[in-house]
Amino acid sequence: MSSPPEIRVITPIRHPRLRYVLDLIGNDLGYRFLFYNDRSVFGPVEARYAVHYGGTGPRSLPRHPLLSGRDPAPADLAPETGPDGLPLFFPTPGGHDLLACIFWTVSRYEEYADFTPDRHGRFSASAAHAHRHGYLQRPVVREWTAALERRLRAWFPDLPPPRARPLAVRPTYDIDLLWAWQHRGWRGRAGLLKDTFQGRFSRAVARLRSGPQTDPYYTIGRLEEFHRQHGLLGTYFWLLAGGTSRVDPNPYPIPDAQRQLMRRLEAHARIGLHPSYRSPDRPELVTEERERIEEILDHGVCCSRQHFLRFRLPATYRFLLEAGIREDHSMGYSDAVGWRAGTNLPFFWYDLSRETATPLVVHPFAAMDVTLRNYLGMDAAQAGTTIRSLAAAVLPVGGPFPLLWHNSSFAAEYGWEGWWEMYTTTLADLLAGEAVPWSPETD
Repeated sequence: MSSPPEIRVITPIRHPRLRYVLDLIGNDLGYRFLFYNDRSVFGPVEARYAVHYGGTGPRSLPRHPLLSGRDPAPADLAPETGPDGLPLFFPTPGGHDLLACIFWTVSRYEEYADFTPDRHGRFSASAAHAHRHGYLQRPVVREWTAALERRLRAWFPDLPPPRARPLAVRPTYDIDLLWAWQHRGWRGRAGLLKDTFQGRFSRAVARLRSGPQTDPYYTIGRLEEFHRQHGLLGTYFWLLAGGTSRVDPNPYPIPDAQRQLMRRLEAHARIGLHPSYRSPDRPELVTEERERIEEILDHGVCCSRQHFLRFRLPATYRFLLEAGIREDHSMGYSDAVGWRAGTNLPFFWYDLSRETATPLVVHPFAAMDVTLRNYLGMDAAQAGTTIRSLAAAVLPVGGPFPLLWHNSSFAAEYGWEGWWEMYTTTLADLLAGEAVPWSPETD
């Protein structure tokens, strides 16, 4: 494998923010950005590719003080419209600072400020700059990076082309409850009585007649067969909360049949933890629940996604790191689809309060089933159209296209008529076009 092209960055700034964003851009493009001191006692270093960050000379990128550690002013975040409708902010006399745009978006800078949380304590899409200004469904960080790459190659025509990535379909699932009716104990009996008293007689009869394999939530076998047919690699996040909280509906201890299924799945899927609803408020629960899944699987588990997508920055991500989690898959919204951090590529979380990059890798996702149906009120056909539109926006830059689904979101008995057909048809059509199945190499 050839070494990545090296691009020297001439600037007096050595702030961790600038180093972080240059690493981020370099990973996307397959280039390596290096600082060098043009006042070295050894004299200037000759470089094949060299650019200035700041200044007014040739081959200079606009420089905003954000990457020197300054907070943005409201005027810095007033977006203007660039080519192809690309939003641009952080203006300078020499143009908009795309590096500052990238850092501000990926770092989730706005989530560190005061905001009004939703009823689950979350930062909602309705409060987000990207949602308010209409660019949430664009992978803008990737588009800004592509614009920087075009500028670099205009300056250096012999610069090798950037790394190319295919659009890679990645199905991921939160398993809050493996069975709707089976292995439910007193909750199952209560559900039967509720269906009966509310006149849902056909569902009450179906409850009585079903078995573990015909339960409407028991869809993992069908999903794995679909994955096998299309070469897809699924990732499953398991809720293993204790107690009897209504928002954590899983039984614990879990049934033996569930333990066996989790172990079998490892042969052809990825397994992660789904930290419980109260884990952001009680971080010790992450460690407890991680120990539970590791006991079931008999090995370490280091990836997770928060139940209800409940997390607050920086506290929750620090708790995850302290609990031994190294991958988080919660970066998305419940009330809107799109790219919360402006990118579909995984990235290292930057702890803004401590001004340092961390070992936690954040994996964004494009859309969640519950968002499409419950928050946005879409039917299956509308949801399929939305997923295809999101995929089309990512296609020019490529990379992973993760979706967040639940095993329960195919049950016609609970209002999900037609969603299995939509989901499988949409993914199959993407793969029949220009998309490929996700693998770690496509990130």
